[in-house]
Amino acid sequence: MSRAMRASHHDADAISVRALLRALPAPVGAPWPDGLRAAIDLMLGSRFPMFAAWGRDLRLVYNDAFVELLGERHPAWLGQPLAQAFTGSWAGVMPVLDAALAGEAALAEDLPLEAAQHDRLARRYVTLSASPLRERGEPAGVLCVLTDTTTRVLAAQQDRFQRELGATLRELLDPVAIMEAASALVGRYLAVGRVGYGEIDAGGQTVSVERDWTDGTIASLAGETRALDGFGPALIAELRAGRTLQLDDVAADPLAAPYAAGYASIGARAMIVVPIIEAGRLAAIFYLHEPAPREWSAREAALAEDVARQTREAVRRARVEETLRDETRILEVLNRTGQALASTLDADVLLQAITDAGTQLSGAKFGAFFYKVPGDPGEDLLLYTLSGAPRAAFEGFGNPRPTAIFHPTFYNEGIVRSDDITRDPRYGLSSPHYGMPHGHLPVRSYLAVPVVARSGTVLGGLFFGHPQAGVFSERTERIVAGVAAQAAVALDNARLYEAARKAAIERDALLQSERAARVEAERLSRMKDEFLAMLAHELRNPLAPISSSAALLNIQFRDEPRIGQASAIIGRQVKHMSRLIDDLLDVSRVTRGLVTLQVDELDLCEVVRSALDQARPLIDEQAHRVELDLPQCPVQVRGDATRLVQAVANILNNAAKYTPPAGTIRITLAREDGRARLQVRDNGSGMPPDLLPGVFELFTQGARTLARSQGGLGLGLALVKKLVEMHGGAVAAHSDGVGLGSVFTIELPCAQAESDAAADGAAVRMDAAAYRPLRVIVVDDNEDAADGLATLLRAQGHTVAVDYTASAALRRAMREAPDAMVVDIGLPDMDGYQLGALLRAEPATRNAVLIAATGYGGEQDRARARAAGFSHHLVKPVDMGALVRILQEAASRS
Repeated sequence: MSRAMRASHHDADAISVRALLRALPAPVGAPWPDGLRAAIDLMLGSRFPMFAAWGRDLRLVYNDAFVELLGERHPAWLGQPLAQAFTGSWAGVMPVLDAALAGEAALAEDLPLEAAQHDRLARRYVTLSASPLRERGEPAGVLCVLTDTTTRVLAAQQDRFQRELGATLRELLDPVAIMEAASALVGRYLAVGRVGYGEIDAGGQTVSVERDWTDGTIASLAGETRALDGFGPALIAELRAGRTLQLDDVAADPLAAPYAAGYASIGARAMIVVPIIEAGRLAAIFYLHEPAPREWSAREAALAEDVARQTREAVRRARVEETLRDETRILEVLNRTGQALASTLDADVLLQAITDAGTQLSGAKFGAFFYKVPGDPGEDLLLYTLSGAPRAAFEGFGNPRPTAIFHPTFYNEGIVRSDDITRDPRYGLSSPHYGMPHGHLPVRSYLAVPVVARSGTVLGGLFFGHPQAGVFSERTERIVAGVAAQAAVALDNARLYEAARKAAIERDALLQSERAARVEAERLSRMKDEFLAMLAHELRNPLAPISSSAALLNIQFRDEPRIGQASAIIGRQVKHMSRLIDDLLDVSRVTRGLVTLQVDELDLCEVVRSALDQARPLIDEQAHRVELDLPQCPVQVRGDATRLVQAVANILNNAAKYTPPAGTIRITLAREDGRARLQVRDNGSGMPPDLLPGVFELFTQGARTLARSQGGLGLGLALVKKLVEMHGGAVAAHSDGVGLGSVFTIELPCAQAESDAAADGAAVRMDAAAYRPLRVIVVDDNEDAADGLATLLRAQGHTVAVDYTASAALRRAMREAPDAMVVDIGLPDMDGYQLGALLRAEPATRNAVLIAATGYGGEQDRARARAAGFSHHLVKPVDMGALVRILQEAASRS
């Protein structure tokens, strides 16, 4: 429309329709018909848009309210025939008018009309009511009333659009499909040339479009990546600030016009761009593009923002669900792999399962595991398993060497992940190929993870490849690192299994020879005991007449000093031989289990005094000084007084013999933690370190002079040990070295402690009827020790099972859930510490009382047992009194 025409149009707007109608000629001649005049008066007085058509040509007249619908078509349409005026979208009105001209009132709802305003067409919706105008009873025209329903129709349309959009987004699971569907729905609904999403890179420098929708009037941007600055830094800053851009005409916008070339390169002249902000940064945009200028409405901009928000939420949901599905798939693969690893110890099967799982989890096209064979010349590498490719694909290239690419993997220098290995600076440096060998599998994406044993030894490497670039992510790297850890455990287990299998064969052979040696040793021991008993018996026979003869000489020749001296010498030597023979007999009887204790409650202080009386002659003979430190109150123990006196006297005799004349012997007795502790300390000759471990063994003696003035057969201390152990106690010896004296310690359970404990419900009783019997498992590879301990515990009323290996005990414990377990630390298949940790980790055995039985009694050994989960630590040979108390306490608690 020209400037002159716009001026005349505005002048017409300023003049009322009534005035313009006066200037029009009558449609059917002068004067105007009464019916038409009445209709015009009705229209001019109404605020509703109204028009009428009259006469043979159906010339158009209307009121001021109708002008808003006509826009720039007014006043040209005034007085024009309907056939000439109502064209385009207005032609839809004609069927309604034809019905009214036929003499019937007609109604049409929500008719779409285009109103020309400001050089553009705006769509409006109206409800049209048409009534016939009659002259002399016949239809001569039509009168129409219009109601603007644009707001209602647009709201209904938008509601239907939103419902369709919501239903569509809910059904889709793929993020790309969601963005594509939303773009298409918006494009068709708003009649836009192009709609789509652009992803902004992490640095905020570029925008990339994966998919978009077009109506065919503008080219697609799918697959393109462009720099953001090419569209105007000021406009991009608006987007980063979270504000929507609305450009009706790029060329007319002062911020966009300087960058018109950038917009022209994508064919966009008008646009709405909605920013999508995530974690405080511009992450994506939702755009609507038109190839020509377009006056966007606020409703269209608000709709674009709402669709962008809904779509982004749907995409986020889809990605979360996709992640969950992916995690589920990964867990399923890992579960299957774990089951495969747990079901076999065959290295070939294990490594194939690991390689297949890694290839599947990483999304690789090819996967391989290269095993580093230790000890071979040159540390050769052997291709072990493949996935996704036949073995023939590698056989022609030989084993990989520690080149610049492979070196980090085979020497545990970290994981190597490359989006395109052909662009890696280490690629192509090694002869003879200087790159990918001809015929090699096509690999661009590359991932290599070292497989490292618990000891730190590199076992090999897992390698994955894909022909496309950028396939492996940080997440893939973490997953494959987990697979490599599984591979290391599997290889370690397989290796341990093979070593254990060989060790079992060797152990069986050793056990056979050990059993034979044990049988022979037992036979020799029986022969020795029988010999000692016979020897003691035969030696005792001549002592009686010798002793009698010496006494007779002393009586008959009392006045003969020389005969009296000889008689005294004979008497002393007879007594000495009697003691030696008594020791021989006692050792023999104790060793064969022929000694029966006469147990009673007694005061250990009195035992010490009686023993001192027995040893007094030898102590006085050597002129030793005795320091006696006994408690004021009795120290009650249960035992055989005669045997306990014998044991203490042997210790005192030993101290007297091995202490130079005029030495000091200190005797102390104390009660500690329910046990009586007796120490005999001397400042005598002491013992070398190599003698201490066997000092309580039969026939063990320290260094002697050639004269053997100290005498003895090495039986006394062996007898002490046997007698003390029969009383549930323990004996120990210590010396700082030769010439530094010795300390002998006897420990016995106090009878009073047992009485007090019984009062509290936790006593050590041989009769365990007051307590619940426990389910006990004894674990010891020494079958005799295990069976013997089990027999003693069964006598206490407990249900006892015996296993000779840790693995058998673990299986039984899982099956029977014991109340307590007595575990030997030195087991053949795994040590007791490992078994204890496994038992504590299992729900079935977590609350069982674990008791370590070991020959190692240092503080570090006790601490290690506690760390492994053991509640108690007993030193071999096991103190039965202590063990019975532990089990009874457990029974009382339960």
